[in-house]
Amino acid sequence: MQIKYLITGLLVITCALFASCTDDFFEPDDDNHSGEERLFTDPAFAEGILLNAYAYLPNGYRLDEVATDDAVTNIDGNSYRRMATGEWSSVFDPLSVWSSAYRPIYYINYFLSINDKVDWAWDDRGSPSAEREAAFQKRFKGEALALRAWHNFELLRNHGGVGAGGDALGFVIMKEAFKVGDDVNLPRNTYAECVDFILSDIDEAIALLPDVYANQGTDVVHNAVFGAVNKNRVSGLFAKALKSRVTLHVASMPFYSKTDKWEVAAVAAAELLVSRGGVTGISATGLNFWRNENDAEILFRRDYANSNGREAANFPPSRFGRGETNPSQNLVDAFPMANGYPLSAAGAGYDPNNPYAGRDPRLKAYIVYNGNDINNVVVKTNVEDPLNGLNQTEASTRTGYYLKKLLQPAVNLTPTVMSTQRHFYTLFRYTEIYLNYAEAANEAWGPDADPNGYGFTAGQIIAGIRKRGGISQPDNYLASISASPADMRELIRNERRVELCFEGFRFWDLRRWNADLSESVKGMSIANGTHTVIDVENRAYQSFMKYGPLPNIEILKSDKLIQNEGW
Repeated sequence: MQIKYLITGLLVITCALFASCTDDFFEPDDDNHSGEERLFTDPAFAEGILLNAYAYLPNGYRLDEVATDDAVTNIDGNSYRRMATGEWSSVFDPLSVWSSAYRPIYYINYFLSINDKVDWAWDDRGSPSAEREAAFQKRFKGEALALRAWHNFELLRNHGGVGAGGDALGFVIMKEAFKVGDDVNLPRNTYAECVDFILSDIDEAIALLPDVYANQGTDVVHNAVFGAVNKNRVSGLFAKALKSRVTLHVASMPFYSKTDKWEVAAVAAAELLVSRGGVTGISATGLNFWRNENDAEILFRRDYANSNGREAANFPPSRFGRGETNPSQNLVDAFPMANGYPLSAAGAGYDPNNPYAGRDPRLKAYIVYNGNDINNVVVKTNVEDPLNGLNQTEASTRTGYYLKKLLQPAVNLTPTVMSTQRHFYTLFRYTEIYLNYAEAANEAWGPDADPNGYGFTAGQIIAGIRKRGGISQPDNYLASISASPADMRELIRNERRVELCFEGFRFWDLRRWNADLSESVKGMSIANGTHTVIDVENRAYQSFMKYGPLPNIEILKSDKLIQNEGW
């Protein structure tokens, strides 16, 4: 009891010593957490909001080709394999970006609301602070708008489609950051509204950003804000490349079938290609762009790092890899002969008993087939090979092929002498833009027309790409189909398949072309020197799956969201 009275007395004395001992006595002390007010006086802290949006840009190849006719995987539980073989639903959607895209969009919208309130330059050393501050505001706004357009296009591509009522619907446009108490039960915007919003952000970003970050002599303001030190930030070229990708996708949609959409896509690509000199700007080393982070082929990439994860996942077992990505016979057959003719065409010279002889050199560069090599070490995939042979081990190929593209052949995975090589992820490279132009220009104007005087045509672009790929010259097959837009369309689509394989395009290309999604995947069994095409994996896609679903949980939470038809 004495202790109790003592404590009570001390409290009374303490309260008497201070002016107030009511509410303040029980309030926790400031624990040094930063509040919103710090954003306006600490530019590095404010910039961190924008950098959160950068963090959501992809930093690796998903290899979702294993859910297409281009490949399978030997991993039983692989989410893309499950999706392609019948499990894709609004409950199980490995390609959903509904949550992952709205997170960076929130950061971007919040950043845009504070950008013009932050003290980006707080003193006049070297140049007037007001001038630097205005320049920083301009650049940061451009970056934010371009990043918002990127993430919104991800939403449009992955979730846009035709609603159950037959209307073309996109996503829920978020122009501002949500605050506590805001109504979040919102309907999807129309597809057209989403497209307009994305393109508006892109066009404004292009007007605000330099094409490339480069120094201008002793211009202190320019060099600090738009100089080479910022070369890995989103640029005008990034925004222009994104515009090319977006407009091509939009032009492909059946509810956007008018010719002017193809013209818009062609012009968007041409704006990038004219500055590169048209066909002469095709990088001679672009076939192996992933081996050199400074290749002229690369338009925008993420930072590089030394690693061996890609090789550990995809090298064949004889190279201590897991052989996870197995290219299909379907894809192998898409590579023409070295003379440019498709395998089935008269004059091709294809020998099914010697199927890899006289082929397009890109086949050797991109796919490990029986007798091809990795870093000059021959790999055998015939069934007699105990490691690399068809279905020999859990890490062996299911198709008779292994991935070679995107891998660094000098990586050593031998446990005692394991090594790494430099890797990076490329968001945009120029070959995509060239192919975008060829496809759009062919649809808008035909193979050989150049109504805007760019100095190149769809046919000339394809000729340049095939020549770089190693097709022997003259390209007689190309010449034989150059007068037919329909034949040129098929060739352009095939070149896109070959050139961009395993870079994340095939899944979306098939859907925007309204192609057959259920083509079964084939492989090659080689036994005692006999080549036999085999069935490997059936696809279980239905016609409505050309558009992806909205997550079922979002439909359950909102009575205003309309699901895409079929889901």
